[in-house]
Amino acid sequence: MSVLVIIPAAGSGTRFGGDIPKQFQPLAGKPIVQYIVERFLLSGFVEKIVVAVTDALLTTIKQAPGDRVQFVAGGETRQQSVMNAFKAAGEDFDVVAVHDAVRPFFRIRTLEALLDVAREHGAALPALPLTDTIHATKDGILTGTVDRTNIVAAQTPQVFRYDVLRDALERAMRDKYDATDEAGLAAHYGYDVRVMPGDPFNIKITRPEDLALAEAHFEEWSRE
Repeated sequence: MSVLVIIPAAGSGTRFGGDIPKQFQPLAGKPIVQYIVERFLLSGFVEKIVVAVTDALLTTIKQAPGDRVQFVAGGETRQQSVMNAFKAAGEDFDVVAVHDAVRPFFRIRTLEALLDVAREHGAALPALPLTDTIHATKDGILTGTVDRTNIVAAQTPQVFRYDVLRDALERAMRDKYDATDEAGLAAHYGYDVRVMPGDPFNIKITRPEDLALAEAHFEEWSRE
């Protein structure tokens, strides 16, 4: 099974603040996105990793022909960045995994379980059940409580058969439809997207306090 990994890393990370986008903030001595790339390289299934970055950053990167890691220019949205990376990678892959550039603690065994399910059913993602009560509000006033029975919090990597993600991305481009993640996009176009148990340690670093938490638990959370 040949696997392509796409990491959309062209975002500005405005919620994190500061001059450095969150995906390039240092974690355990190296940028978060570099840690993620190196982690994916631990899997023998991964043949290629394509990282979508800003045009400005792309001009500073030296790429070696035939390297397992390739950098490409991202787009204005996550979906555009994924499409750019997808096109640049070529077509010699069975399965594609798309992973957030700020989730450094995914586990290789979770990735490989997702690969098996996606290959059989078309698509798969890890997700966690919600534990907090979810209220709806309007203008600062609580208007109702949301039934969380069938609601989950999506994580990555989200994994797809190559043909499934290609079709979903191409149809979305034609329809000018923009989804917040690839699993939602595939589901929107009628594909069977299987939900698998997520990992509470697979946090998304979006604020400075998330990075501080990641640093504090680095040794524990980075274990395979």
